[in-house]
Amino acid sequence: MDYSNRTYATALTSTIGSVDFGQVMETSAGTVRKSVNETQFVLKWLTVDTPTFITDESVTLTWSGSHAECLNLMTGSFWTSGSMP
Repeated sequence: MDYSNRTYATALTSTIGSVDFGQVMETSAGTVRKSVNETQFVLKWLTVDTPTFITDESVTLTWSGSHAECLNLMTGSFWTSGSMP
């Protein structure tokens, strides 16, 4: 599948209440991936449709990039615990 038309971002969990889930590919706060310590979460959206809560800075982004960059980021210990279920 081609993910080149999507933007991936991480944001502070303290701002998750400002996310309009109708503007992103996740459906609720319960469906986002969170960091191991739950201080950050991941969102994705079609690059041509940047969510208004991003442009007006209601949600504080900590990182943004491509699908491949996001996959690489998610391999770090901040996002993946050492134990597998």
